[in-house]
Amino acid sequence: MKLVLAPDTSDHPNWGCRLMGAWFRGSMTRSGFAPSWVAPSGWFMRQHPDLPELSTLADFHRYGREVQTGRILHDIAPVLRQCDAVLLNGENFIRPGAHKGKMLLFLAYLVKQVFGKPCVLTNHSAELDEPALAEIAREIYPMLDEVHFREEHTAEICAPLVQPGAWKLIPDVAFAVPAAPLSEWSAMGRREGQFSAWPDSAEGFDPARPYVTVCASSIYSLPQHSHLDVVPSFIRLCRRLHQQVGPVVLTAPCEIDSTIMRRVQAATGFPLLGINLPVRQAIDLIGNATVHVGGRWHPGIFAATGGTPTVALTSNSHKVRSLMRQLGMEGPVFDALDLDAHLDPIVAQAGAYLEAGAVLRDRLRDRSRDLGAQVDRNLDWFRERAGRA
Repeated sequence: MKLVLAPDTSDHPNWGCRLMGAWFRGSMTRSGFAPSWVAPSGWFMRQHPDLPELSTLADFHRYGREVQTGRILHDIAPVLRQCDAVLLNGENFIRPGAHKGKMLLFLAYLVKQVFGKPCVLTNHSAELDEPALAEIAREIYPMLDEVHFREEHTAEICAPLVQPGAWKLIPDVAFAVPAAPLSEWSAMGRREGQFSAWPDSAEGFDPARPYVTVCASSIYSLPQHSHLDVVPSFIRLCRRLHQQVGPVVLTAPCEIDSTIMRRVQAATGFPLLGINLPVRQAIDLIGNATVHVGGRWHPGIFAATGGTPTVALTSNSHKVRSLMRQLGMEGPVFDALDLDAHLDPIVAQAGAYLEAGAVLRDRLRDRSRDLGAQVDRNLDWFRERAGRA
């Protein structure tokens, strides 16, 4: 069976992207159907010269006809013509203002409408508040052979668009990669430079001492917020957490976090787990923190797999609120665009989670383990058909 995996996000520096891409390639290979071709994440994120305007359903129809007649997309059309099926890793692509979401849906449109091949959309969250995007989704979702939503909110929005019986609620693949217990790595972690990923330095980090991890938020990557300088607010927040909750370790799961946290480190001297850190180390470190503070989906999962509660900040979509719902965490989600107004309650929430101790950590770890046990269902559609071949 010739399978296409699109996108293979392991080529992106974001910690969650790297984890997802590696998980899908590895799990597909272990299941006996390694992808014959993978689409790089850049194909979805950049403006393709053959697709100068991809904003409406009418654009999908027009470009689809041009692909069908062999006029455009000579990079990917031959692959889709020759493959047997396509697995789309939807992640958080499908949301207002995200070009990559329309590219993903357009690829699904080509697979189904132009080439008539099976297509499964998996591991994804979506937000359809943009009218043009909602119109596109109403046409594409019913075409798909199977759709997997990674949290309940997206299922509530999008399941009515999918053919009856063709959707499943399957947690994010990150739940299948839990944090290792601190006892398994803390001695090695105390070696000088163990967690310093060039050009960033984690000097001064001692995993044997209880610590708090802090990342930024995906909301700062949105164009409408690019003018905000949140570094002074994060400096104040981290100093407060350090004084009142525990030693702070800065984390940079994505490029925007690197930009912010390098400046925070310059002002505070706190250790920084940089973007180039191996992802498994990042999971272990966040998953063994006493508390995690941030507005990112995958670091919130990394934390939960080890029992670490997250003091949540708003993100670029509903996803962090949805993660808290999925984990059964009832705490508030604080506005990442107005951190200074929430410094006291953020620090108080971190302190409350710390005081909750082992009971809360065990509950989070158990819930994450239950979610992780469901993850492998992402590939059941392909296993069933590979077994028949």
